[in-house]
Amino acid sequence: MEMNDLLHAAVDSNASDILLAIDAAPMFRIDGELRKTALEPLDPVTISDLCDQVLNEQQKEILERQKDVDFAITIPRLGRFRFNIHVQRGTYAAAIRRFSNEVCTLSSLDLPPVVEELTRLKTGLILVTGQTGSGKSTTLAAMVEAINQRDAKHIITLEDPIEYQFQHGRSLIEQREIGEDCPGFASGLKHVLRQDPDVILIGELRDLDTIRVALQAAETGHLVLSSLHVSSAAGVVDRLVEVFPPEEQSQVRSHLAETLRGVITQKLLPAAGTTGRVPALEIMLMNRAVQTSIRESTSHLIPGIISTSRRMGMQTMEQALKELLLNGKVDPDIIDEHLQELKGEAPKEYSQGLLA
Repeated sequence: MEMNDLLHAAVDSNASDILLAIDAAPMFRIDGELRKTALEPLDPVTISDLCDQVLNEQQKEILERQKDVDFAITIPRLGRFRFNIHVQRGTYAAAIRRFSNEVCTLSSLDLPPVVEELTRLKTGLILVTGQTGSGKSTTLAAMVEAINQRDAKHIITLEDPIEYQFQHGRSLIEQREIGEDCPGFASGLKHVLRQDPDVILIGELRDLDTIRVALQAAETGHLVLSSLHVSSAAGVVDRLVEVFPPEEQSQVRSHLAETLRGVITQKLLPAAGTTGRVPALEIMLMNRAVQTSIRESTSHLIPGIISTSRRMGMQTMEQALKELLLNGKVDPDIIDEHLQELKGEAPKEYSQGLLA
């Protein structure tokens, strides 16, 4: 079995992910659903050979030492693939994410106009959040590309690994990969501030040091874009603040109230009557009420503020789901499932009643 053949099959199937583990056939994730392939189950020798086909010597050393390694490769005319190869039950396993060679445009992703408006800001912090596989990287890349094609800016990205590869448009874009071009997010970000950037993309806010420097960059005249694994816009504030020691949290809240410009929380839902998925977005923007809630540690009030600020472009996840339902973009049973997650106990016929 050849890794190239497996990647070709994934592209032909429009799979977003490939999962490899011993005693199971390779599995593809298509439109969010995990599906078995018709291939034979993998044995330890086969999966080791597949991994060896894409690992270089340095990556093999890291895998041997840390039992995990992350990297990405580009295959011409096929796409870019992010690999996580790891050890489980004493043998190799792999999770492979597929990215297009082309960076999507914001319009092609069917995102609200306010997302494009956020890319026109000069300074501040913009966060895209959601669960794994919710399209955060794709949205961030499309936002960067919007700036790249429209404005003459210096854009620097810090990624682990580099996922989408940009071409210079009106902007000059540099992409730095953690482990290859710099040792870590926090150290890389400190040096980026000396490299005359206008826009900084940080793949993920993972730790206190990275968050601290990101806030500093947003305060000192840069537009900073990044992601977090948080499932609600209001939850972002608490997640960021709680990383800091208690004696710093009040000051951090003040910094966030001044620097945070917007939070986009995403879900991807199966499209009704066709293949593919459509995005549902919760959007929080800054106004005085949100800033006050951040400063005064009353983030439980933020969902109410968002729901009553639609004229500004804000919307809760519940409002986004209802709009998808009313526009016929997602089946009612899928909407019901996600509304129940949000509401706890929701009536089974809620969405059907909404359409009546």
